[in-house]
Amino acid sequence: MERVIVCPVCKDSDTCFEEMQEHFSSYMCFNCGFMSDTRYRAGSVELLDNLNQSPQLVQDLQYFDEAKGIVWFPCVINMGELGIIYPDEDPQDKASFKATDKKNYVWKYAKVAEIPEEERAKYDNYDKRLDVENAKVYAKYEFFKACQDMGIIKDLDKKGK
Repeated sequence: MERVIVCPVCKDSDTCFEEMQEHFSSYMCFNCGFMSDTRYRAGSVELLDNLNQSPQLVQDLQYFDEAKGIVWFPCVINMGELGIIYPDEDPQDKASFKATDKKNYVWKYAKVAEIPEEERAKYDNYDKRLDVENAKVYAKYEFFKACQDMGIIKDLDKKGK
């Protein structure tokens, strides 16, 4: 079962969802892009596994939800041929960026690009790669727009806009 909740990270009340399973619940906010799971309790194996597999920025931006007693993280969405959405340092504020300062991150959407035949040797002979150099940048509360641009959210408009 799914229901709308107030996001503990950005306080948005229209775009954060709880998906209730038999033994756990997962959470996803399409405003700030943070996600969590009831298994992400402090010291839990699931939380430690997530931390060990996450980039440093994702680890640094984690948010402890005191009400639920769980940790929230900015998500990384890798959709193969569609590309990847990920948090990154704000390119406008790199000089003063502090990973623990949640004000300064942005979302990036990198598409998959074809590698020209003559350049494939530089990329271990792959024919495609993530074009992170030309990733589209979104403000920290534009995660929903990044998902729309990726094509994973269709025929929906955030808050009727």
